[in-house]
Amino acid sequence: MDVVRNEIQSLGGRVSMQSEPGKGTSVTISLPLTLAVLEGMVVRVADQTLIVPTLSLREMLQPGQASVHTLCDGDRVLALNDELVPIINLGAALGYRTDPVCLGQQSLLLIEDDSGRRSALAVDAIAEQREVVIKGLEQSYQSISGIAAATILGNGRIALIIDTDQVIALPGRMGAAEPPAPGATGDVVNA
Repeated sequence: MDVVRNEIQSLGGRVSMQSEPGKGTSVTISLPLTLAVLEGMVVRVADQTLIVPTLSLREMLQPGQASVHTLCDGDRVLALNDELVPIINLGAALGYRTDPVCLGQQSLLLIEDDSGRRSALAVDAIAEQREVVIKGLEQSYQSISGIAAATILGNGRIALIIDTDQVIALPGRMGAAEPPAPGATGDVVNA
């Protein structure tokens, strides 16, 4: 019960118990109305646990399921339904990794922002889908590009919640496979 009480208190809530012999025990949990719940996909990127909101998620592709192409400038795109969708290396976009990763080993999450722009997020692994309680960062941290908020998972670990609109708009978001060749024209070549 201490674990439950600690979690509820960390959210700004209260837990009270009343017990009456012969009648049982009553547990009351009070949570602040300002808490918001988000449905999200738990993903792993460079030893970090992140949450991608399912509201912006359109499709998930496991390693090997995607038709990935590399442009001559080094950027990667996903060929999907007669459309070339830019691939964002999420680890590189958020500054978690600098070394290129083989896309054949990564899963892709097709996301769409509020204006209809689509991109595919390259992540190391997709763990599960779950509801999480949103905890704002503005009181403790300055605004972090690509991060909307945080949550505390059941195991006590903190996971950052991705702001998909910001990630799509980040400069240098493609996470090129290698430096572009001199005189690159942007033509599509198979990866």
